[in-house]
Amino acid sequence: MHASLPPCGLYKTTQALPGKEQWVRQNLLVYFHNHSQQGPPLILLPSSNQQNRWHFHEKGYLIREPAFVSTLTPLKDEGLYVLREPIYLSRDEFIPEHTLVQLGYTRSADPILFLAKFAENTISFPASGLKCTTEIFGMLEDVNFDTPDKDDRMH
Repeated sequence: MHASLPPCGLYKTTQALPGKEQWVRQNLLVYFHNHSQQGPPLILLPSSNQQNRWHFHEKGYLIREPAFVSTLTPLKDEGLYVLREPIYLSRDEFIPEHTLVQLGYTRSADPILFLAKFAENTISFPASGLKCTTEIFGMLEDVNFDTPDKDDRMH
């Protein structure tokens, strides 16, 4: 089963996990690990959301039915992106191309775009955003920049 497993990351369930239907239901944001200490792949459920990013429980649910893995829908990583094209909210209102956004998700794995706000020398993102469909993924471009770690030294 391990040879054909998808990469670790965020996924949306399209079916409940056999034997664990009460906890791992359909249409749920999960973190999939294609490995575990026990061997089979593992699903972790969201525990909390801080600054529009999910944290997942340390303990999860083993996937004992290999066919279940193929029912998972991969999701784009949470994080910062820029829009490749404008998003029209109405005839007169739109979000311009190249707008900096943060991608997040609801517990049911619906994408949410949080629009950057600029104040003085600070970029921040609000706690509420624009709920979207996965079609938004094709409109997002990676933001390419690095931030120094605490241990990095300035040159």
